[in-house]
Formats: sequence, C-alpha cells, structure tokens
Amino acid sequence: MTTSILITPGDACGIGPEVALKAARFFGTKRVVCVGPPWLWRAAARKFGISELPPTLPVSALSNIPPQRFEFGRVSPLWGRIAVECVRAAARACMTGEAAALVTAPLTKAAMHAAGYHYQGHTDLLADLTGCSRYAMMLSAGRLRVIFVTMHQALRTVPDSLTSEAIRTTIELADTACRQLGIPHPRIAVCALNPHAGEAGAFGSEEEKVIVPAIKAAKIGSVSGPYSADTIFLRARRGEFDIVVAMYHDQGAIPIKLVGFANGVNTTVGLPIIRTSPDHGSAYDIAGRGVADFRSMLAALRMAARLVRRRSAL
Repeated sequence: MTTSILITPGDACGIGPEVALKAARFFGTKRVVCVGPPWLWRAAARKFGISELPPTLPVSALSNIPPQRFEFGRVSPLWGRIAVECVRAAARACMTGEAAALVTAPLTKAAMHAAGYHYQGHTDLLADLTGCSRYAMMLSAGRLRVIFVTMHQALRTVPDSLTSEAIRTTIELADTACRQLGIPHPRIAVCALNPHAGEAGAFGSEEEKVIVPAIKAAKIGSVSGPYSADTIFLRARRGEFDIVVAMYHDQGAIPIKLVGFANGVNTTVGLPIIRTSPDHGSAYDIAGRGVADFRSMLAALRMAARLVRRRSAL
C-alpha cells in the first residue's frame, strides 16, 4: 500500500464524497484508497451513479457507527466526527508508511467544531496530528503559487500577528515547497501588507519594521520584496517569480481563485507527510445534486502524485 494515495470524505453533508469519487474515476481507482466506513462510500457511489469504487480503508474509531443517511446541506456533529476521524486515521497511515500521500475532501469547520474538535481547519489539525510546528498553506493554480504567513483569522488581527520570525519561516517554507516540486532555484517574491508597499511609511510601517528584516534574515538564495499586492501576482503569473509569500488569507486566495477556481490546489508545506486538497469548500448549496465540479479534486490528486514521484526520486 506504500504507493497508494488516501482520500478522506470530508464533510459528507457537502460535496466531499461526490468530488472524491468522480476525481478518482478519472485519476484511476486502483491508485487511490478511500478512507472511512465502507457504507459511506458505497452509499455515495450509488447516490451519484458511480459504478467503480476504489478500495476502502475502514476507521476503527468509527466502527460502532451504523450506516447513516446523508444530511445534505446541514451542519451535523456526527458527520463532523466522521470527517475528523477519517483524517486522523489517514494521517497515521501516512506517518507509518502504509500510504504515500493524503488528499482531503473539504470539511466544514462548523461541523468539526460541533463535534468537539476545535481546529481552524485541516491544516492545523494535521499539524497537531503529525507533531509539526513549522508549516504553511500553499495554494496553486497553474504557474501561480501563493504561500501564506497568516491563514484563517480576522483581518483586524493580521498586523499584530505578523512577526519577522513568522515571515522568515514562511519564506523558507516557500523555498522548500518549490524544491519539492522540482524547481531547483526558486524565485520568491514577498508581498507587502499595505497599499503601495507602505509608500515609504505613509500608509504603514510594517514593511520596513517587520517584512524587510524577515527578507534579510531568510536563509535562502533568491528572495525579494516587499512588492505591492496590486501587481505582484500578475508578475508571478507571467513567470517572473515561482511563488509569492502573502501576508494574509484573502490577499493570496483571491488571485488564485480568480485565475484557477476550477483547478486550484491546497498543499500543506512542512508536514512530514504529503497532503493536498481541492481549493474549495463543502458547497452545502449544491450538495447531493450531483452537479459538483471535481476538477479541483482531480488536480489535488495529480499534485499529490507529483510530490510522491519527486520524493521517491530523491
């Protein structure tokens, strides 16, 4: 099973199992293993008219749960528990070498919290499960890649969360991410926080006080900035840079979703395991209708396979 890529269902009240099974069919059902109660995956396959089902990896922590009906579009503590326990089991399998990588279908934070798991999302859940303290979220769509210093938090708290140490760590993780993708000499661009990169202090001091010292302290080859956010992503997409370090979630997520909403991929950088996911949520509004676009999940599977090949070649 060491070459297998695991897929977790995410929140089954959303589109997770649907996009997972649809993507697996195109990726190759013999190359993936679906994590979770077999009844869950069989029911999803019937619901969405999928005849070829990948093998499944049952989760012992969920063995006492009888088959359930999907509660599409509803926050459910039960399905929140199922989503998290599937991730836990998959992470353990990757840590022990039973599987090569993990691709997670989207979960719903409200359902996870209702089930008693108080994480911001998959990223810090997996960091906790793997004992990792140095990690970051990278979103990619084609040649545009963005890695984040801060993630899911209120915008008003971002400036106080930005430290030179956090930015330097993210710059170094950006270098690691590119090298893992086969880019030998990554060109890293660091985004400013304020408009026009602070305009020499007229619009804020974070650039000179926090970001510039982080760039100077980073222990890598090619890193530059801070650049104004209104131009840097266009320059990166044109090929001038290999990755952009964004200061907060929407600063980097908006350009990624604008240019690659259907095929964006989320990769957690820094973990001891390979983990990717589609760059979208549980989509309660269309759950159960069979119309979910699976291309982002397929791109996540392909990214995971690429990272597995690169790791095997090292």
